Amino acid sequence: MREEKREVAKRPDICLSLCCATMEEFEIESQDYKEHCQLVEWNVDKMIGSAKYEKEEFIEKLKQVKKLCQGKKLIVNYAGSEIVGNRIRRWAMGHTDIIDIDINNSQIKKLIREAKIKRTKTLISQHISGKMVDKNEVATQFVKMEKTGGNILCIECFANSEEEGHHILQGASAYTQLKRNKPIIAIAMGEEGQASRICAGDFGSILTYCCGSKPDAPGQINAKDMNKYLDIYYERR
Repeated sequence: MREEKREVAKRPDICLSLCCATMEEFEIESQDYKEHCQLVEWNVDKMIGSAKYEKEEFIEKLKQVKKLCQGKKLIVNYAGSEIVGNRIRRWAMGHTDIIDIDINNSQIKKLIREAKIKRTKTLISQHISGKMVDKNEVATQFVKMEKTGGNILCIECFANSEEEGHHILQGASAYTQLKRNKPIIAIAMGEEGQASRICAGDFGSILTYCCGSKPDAPGQINAKDMNKYLDIYYERR
C-alpha cells in the first residue's frame, strides 16, 4: 500500500506563513515571497494591537491582506487568547478561505458549524512542542480530529532526529489508507524535520508551511528555497 501511495503522491502546495508586526511589514514580505506559494497564512496575533481590534478595523485590515495576496488562498490564524482568537475567527468567516482552529479550542464545534454557514473552510490543528509522538498515535489522533467535522487536519510535532521526523510521516500515511480520509498536513518541526517538509506529499500531506525572510517555527524553510527543493524532489519522481 505504501508504494502505491507514493506512485500517486502529489507535490504539496506551499503555504507562506507570515508573522508580521505591521501592515507595512506584511506588504513587503508578501510581495517578496507570494509568487513562490499557493496559500498565505496571516498570523493575526503577531500584529501590534491585534488584541484590541474592533470588527471594522479588522475587516479593513483583512481587505488589505486579501488585496496583497490576490490569487492566493488565505488562512487566518490567531494564537494566544482563545477569547480574542475566536472573535477574530468569527469576523474572518465569509471573508477568508480558511480559518485555523486549535483542536483544544473550547468552542471548536460551534466555530466549525458557524464557518460552514459562512462557507469558510476550517483547518483543525494540533501542535506538540518539544517531542515526537508514536506513528500509531499520529494516525489515531487524525481519526479523532476527523470527528470534529473540520475540513483539513494538521498535526505538528518536534523531531529530535531524522528518524523521529519519519514517524509523523508514517502515521500520516497510515491515516490516508483509510476510506474517506480527510485532507491532512503532517509537519515535523526542528532542524531534523526539515527533510520531512519536502517529502511530505509522498505521505499524504496537501501542503507544507514555509516562511518569508524570518522563520516563525523551528526548522521552517523560506518559500523561495522550498519552491526550489520541491522542483528538484518532484522532478526526480
